[in-house]
Amino acid sequence: MVPLALESVRFQIEHYGQGREFQLIAADDGSTDGSQAVIRAWTEKHSGLFAKIDLLFWPENRGVCQNYVDALRRVEGEQFVKLDGDDLLAPGSVFELTDLLSDYDLICTAFLRFTGSGKAVRGRGAYLEVVLQEFIRGGALRLAAKLGCPVMGAAIFRKSLLTEEVFDFILRFRTVNDRACLQKLLTGDRALRLCYVNRPVILYRLSDASVSSFQSPGRLLHSREIGLLCRVQREAETAPTLRFLLLWQEKSAVFRTASGRLVRFLRFFSPYFALMLGLCIVRWPSIRRLERQLADGHWQECEAHWRRIAAELGTLPGETPAAWEAVRKNGVDTPETSGYNSL
Repeated sequence: MVPLALESVRFQIEHYGQGREFQLIAADDGSTDGSQAVIRAWTEKHSGLFAKIDLLFWPENRGVCQNYVDALRRVEGEQFVKLDGDDLLAPGSVFELTDLLSDYDLICTAFLRFTGSGKAVRGRGAYLEVVLQEFIRGGALRLAAKLGCPVMGAAIFRKSLLTEEVFDFILRFRTVNDRACLQKLLTGDRALRLCYVNRPVILYRLSDASVSSFQSPGRLLHSREIGLLCRVQREAETAPTLRFLLLWQEKSAVFRTASGRLVRFLRFFSPYFALMLGLCIVRWPSIRRLERQLADGHWQECEAHWRRIAAELGTLPGETPAAWEAVRKNGVDTPETSGYNSL
């Protein structure tokens, strides 16, 4: 997956990046599947695309939050985009979104979910929480953020918002890097100017090992970390009502780790989902319209983009990844996992 992610970056630069200079930061948290060799070979081949390349390769796994902060500390430009190693940037220009940072502090963007074979997920309700970003504003936004708001995972914001206080907050956790970052930004003293753009910036890959799978070890750890995130927020909160809601939300995270589907369903009886349900009831026609615009309006283009990049690399299902040939020649086993630790 790492070569696909990098190739999607190259596509953006070559198609839309004229007149701009780029820094590439590749942070790998102790991968043992050959990801570091793949990244190094790719950056050597395409070094001309970037004014600067930083390879942050760590010999041992230290956790995604530490990896995330290490990468953010190295960002030199005011505008940046974060991409996980098993995702792709969508085919539309990401620079149209970063340019909006001249008028806004934070750009809330959408994403599309994909299977491992490059098929877009298009089911009814699949992007309900994504398009809700259009309607979460003011007090509802701050409340949702304090309750561990799961939206805005693909948000774009300015580097100047990242302070040492934000970094320290992120480092208190193991997996909730984006959520912790956005919670700290959105619940701070400063009122941020936000806008929502209803088109995908990230093509997010689903797999049995990702936090999207209820049975994966990563999902279990992530759910416990969401509970910890709520606990930390509760300890800093002074309002009794909000402290109670945070306690309720923290305890509801237990249901996320349950093996039974019926028990997991109980997670919907939580303050955050009550807030989302209220918004859905009030705004349902608009929410449904935006959801269909997102999925139906972009899935074909994004699916073709994914498969085009995969075909060029020889990584379509059943094919041998041509991008890994250099790794084999150097005596490294062919990777069988997805560069899970790369950022």
